[in-house]
Amino acid sequence: MTQADVVVVGAGALGLATAAALRLAGRDVVVLAPEEVSASALAAGMLAPAFESALDGMSSPDGERLRHARDLWVDFADQTGVELYRDGAEWRGPEAEAMASRLRDLGFVAHQDGATVFTPEDWRLDARGALAALSRGIARRVGRLIQLEPVPEGWRLTDDRNVVSVARQVVLATGWAPLSCGVPLPPIHPIRGQAVRVSGPCPDHVVRATGVYVVPQGDGGAIIGATMEEGRNDLVPDPDVTARLLSLARKACPELAVAAVVSAYAGVRGASPDGWPYAGLLRPGLGVALAPRRSGWLLAALVAGEVVRALEGRDPGPHAARMSPGRFA
Repeated sequence: MTQADVVVVGAGALGLATAAALRLAGRDVVVLAPEEVSASALAAGMLAPAFESALDGMSSPDGERLRHARDLWVDFADQTGVELYRDGAEWRGPEAEAMASRLRDLGFVAHQDGATVFTPEDWRLDARGALAALSRGIARRVGRLIQLEPVPEGWRLTDDRNVVSVARQVVLATGWAPLSCGVPLPPIHPIRGQAVRVSGPCPDHVVRATGVYVVPQGDGGAIIGATMEEGRNDLVPDPDVTARLLSLARKACPELAVAAVVSAYAGVRGASPDGWPYAGLLRPGLGVALAPRRSGWLLAALVAGEVVRALEGRDPGPHAARMSPGRFA
């Protein structure tokens, strides 16, 4: 049996951001996760409070919450070595005037020029590079949690390799998949997103249009995405969806006409009934960082901070109630 201070279960954006925040707070952290590619690694890596707020019809307070989540990345990226690209995002299409109006009504900067709208408020990161940076200095154990139970020392964890460990505190950041570990979780449903990675000429900043986005990647090429399919958790991409995404992207970005398809893929994210994540204590010594919907990278620094504060018994942040794990109890 092994002993640990804190075990974070899950190695996606929320799990590794929480593990990194705990390490920065001086905690000894172990990450437990299976050997598989997470949805966070497949993501486009957008930190996009402006367009996400406008496209989702959010209120001004929720839009401001997303902006705050983005701003937290400035110091967090500096501390963890994550590279941020603060090159803004552009909307292209006939809805430009309405989009500019929505952005400004939400308090975001928007510059309209004919059929385009540019905002400097949406940033991005390279998802795979960010996961690698957040992992530095953190012990990793391969395995899938199958049993979690309270013990006098904290929590006893058993994984699918029959390795048993005891941790003073545990954080569950396990994505969309339901856990059969003996601890009930708040409601989470899956949302499938399909995307396409291409190589060749692409825009040098994020471009969005109705039904599609194009996000340049640090290694060249771009990710074109993405669908939002509620309740689906299968990972086989639909060729018709791939063709539609490519068509919409090439219409918005003519330079993609000669781009070559590298891969088409699907990933599954978890979502709560109200679309906001769970960040905080589920039980004493047991935290959760779950269900960010499609904004896992944007919300990762905010969620990590809330979880660390909760585990250490500090005053909750101003957004704690919005992300409380018990709000649907």
